[in-house]
Amino acid sequence: MTQPPRKFSFRDHAPRFDSHISASIPGYEDLLSRFVALSRRFIQPETNVVDVGCSTGLLLARVRRQNQTTHRDVTYTGIDCEPSFSSHWIRRKAENLHFQVRDASRYEFENVSLASSLFTVQFLRPVDKRQVLRRIHDGLVEEGALIIAEKTLAENARLQDALTFPYYDYKLGKGFTPEQILDKERSLRGQMTLWTEAELNAALADSGFRQIQTFWKNMVFVAVLAIK
Repeated sequence: MTQPPRKFSFRDHAPRFDSHISASIPGYEDLLSRFVALSRRFIQPETNVVDVGCSTGLLLARVRRQNQTTHRDVTYTGIDCEPSFSSHWIRRKAENLHFQVRDASRYEFENVSLASSLFTVQFLRPVDKRQVLRRIHDGLVEEGALIIAEKTLAENARLQDALTFPYYDYKLGKGFTPEQILDKERSLRGQMTLWTEAELNAALADSGFRQIQTFWKNMVFVAVLAIK
């Protein structure tokens, strides 16, 4: 009898999560570099920067390091619902860099000039996705920004097929076995619900964002800049 797929858990990958996600998402390091570069444009004095689903805190630490000289009065906060990442947070914690085990759907976003959400909303329940986007929007200062990256669905089945198998080939080239690729796909069923890029943009617009622009794309992954 075939065993049911094991439920995907970030806890299982927490010790080596940065290398895991870098191998899983093509162009991931390029995305982080672009994000850090964009952060210089949107971080405002005496505000908060919040990373939703911060995992190990790597991105937030890089953003702080890039902006610390010019914005010493900014507070950087990473939130994640997985406590197993806390061992990474201890190493990265600094005077104005903090991490919390928190649920984004209940977090109070206040005085935020820049929020980030990299491959996090896709794991929320469908009923919570727009609620979280609206909470982020409402907590932004004027001209504040959200940078969100998501795995997306193609607009039709032919495009989905054309993009999916090159992605599997990429993962094979990064050392994943066919069994590991299939097991992860099975384990994510019911845990990850995806939008098309158009649906993502529509959800951002419905949440109140007035300027929306895709600035990075690689296979089935996109990153969008949304400004209040």
